Amino acid sequence: MTRFTYLKGDSFFHRMDPVMKMIWNVAVLLAAVFNFDPRYSAVWFVYLLATAMFLANIPFRQFVKSLSAFLVFAFFIAFWKTVYYVGEAHELLVWGPFRITREGMLEGVSVFFRVLVICSLSIVFTLTTDPKRMVDSLTQLAHIPYRIGYVAYAMLRFIPLYENEAQVITNAHMIRGVGETGQSLKSQFKLYSTLLVPLLVSGIRRAQAAAIAMDSRAFGAYDTRTSIEEVRVTRADVAFVAVHVLVCIAAFWYFVWLGHGIRYYG
Repeated sequence: MTRFTYLKGDSFFHRMDPVMKMIWNVAVLLAAVFNFDPRYSAVWFVYLLATAMFLANIPFRQFVKSLSAFLVFAFFIAFWKTVYYVGEAHELLVWGPFRITREGMLEGVSVFFRVLVICSLSIVFTLTTDPKRMVDSLTQLAHIPYRIGYVAYAMLRFIPLYENEAQVITNAHMIRGVGETGQSLKSQFKLYSTLLVPLLVSGIRRAQAAAIAMDSRAFGAYDTRTSIEEVRVTRADVAFVAVHVLVCIAAFWYFVWLGHGIRYYG
């Protein structure tokens, strides 16, 4: 099972209209970044974790597996913010060029949870959204040209293909006794560097094949095109998204407009 492949299901998020789900993503993202308190960001992450478990019916192991792809990036940013804090602060530990402060740690924890929130939103959307249904919703509800909708469809379809191809290349390297198999950060960096060129060449070939297939079928010859399925937005979708939009507006009014609780440690 790949990390970012659409999971078929009948949960509330699976039934939700993709455009409404996008609005929900933006509302939660904005509400989560209006305050720099690490506790505030942590609460949003816990909320998204509960949402993935109960409203999206995403297995916990699958969610953690998908999120693990971003943990190294999140830890790196948190470490960078913690060690290279600029300004007056309460020093906790000084070890050579590294200077760990209380304010730097708070800033690092806040950024860490912010990254997890952004990644969790992407995971919930990707695992519960059928690419074909998303294109239909974009073209019918958002009135986006179907050419742009196909780009979004291709993006979601190619992500699991690239992931599978990367695994195939890694297995081929292991069979031939080349490449990196360690779990250290250095080994993982070398592994990803060896995958870069093969995946790039494969992506170019796949793009050329898709372009030829589209040209042979006269894709884009007409300004509009018909759709088999009609997009419908339920009242539950509207109510769920409206609540989060109101929360986003309230967070902006309280934290930004009134200036309460905003504190940046950098």
